[in-house]
Amino acid sequence: MHDLIWPLPDLTHINNMAHHSHHHHHHAHQHKMTVGMWKECWNTPNVEFHNPQLNELFVKYHQKMLTRPGMRIFVPLCGKAVEMKWLVDHGYKVVGLEVAPVPCKAFFEENGIPYDVKDMAGIPGEKYESLDHNMIIYSCDFFRFTVDICGEFDGIWDSGGLNAMAVEDREAYIHVIRGLMGKGCINLTEFVNFDKSMTDEKSMTKEELEKAFGEGFTVEDVKKIEAPERFKSIGCDTLQLFAITKI
Repeated sequence: MHDLIWPLPDLTHINNMAHHSHHHHHHAHQHKMTVGMWKECWNTPNVEFHNPQLNELFVKYHQKMLTRPGMRIFVPLCGKAVEMKWLVDHGYKVVGLEVAPVPCKAFFEENGIPYDVKDMAGIPGEKYESLDHNMIIYSCDFFRFTVDICGEFDGIWDSGGLNAMAVEDREAYIHVIRGLMGKGCINLTEFVNFDKSMTDEKSMTKEELEKAFGEGFTVEDVKKIEAPERFKSIGCDTLQLFAITKI
């Protein structure tokens, strides 16, 4: 789900993709993405929502998150995000989480990284791990993922997770993310802001993030940039980056 080139603005409603036991009422014109639909999308050749280029805000601001060598970085709802390969190549340990198994396999195979696959312990799912143990992608239900499975992280790159949650699921999503952040962890979270005429879905403000993450976390409004052309064509105005730190 990282660096998606959204086929439709309504695909911001993909919370069901992450957790299929959440059911909500939506306006008739909104199209809910289910886990099954998401997996089927990844089975289609030339998947439209994968961005083969590094995210613009990641390129400019990754140093805010990467404060020392060898950090463990979490990439939620990752797809086959190219940022994961960049992080591994630069000496970081990376853990991704993705619902659909297709991008998990594709990430390792397309990048020529030897890996093996095991069933996860504790919850249904699979663990894809490089043979050098520097890269793991879990294929499982995001909302059942806990620190007991993977330990705490030093940094988080989130460019398609929280942004993709329906408003009513953001609190539950943040609850999971909070539990994975170790002391001093810096979470770079990106939001895509859509043209108000195309959707009523809104990104979160600094104040809303401060309230949602709560005591023990700080939120910095890092940068808002004009959306790249590939986003503008589907109704995106701007991209916004926040840095959320566990103190």
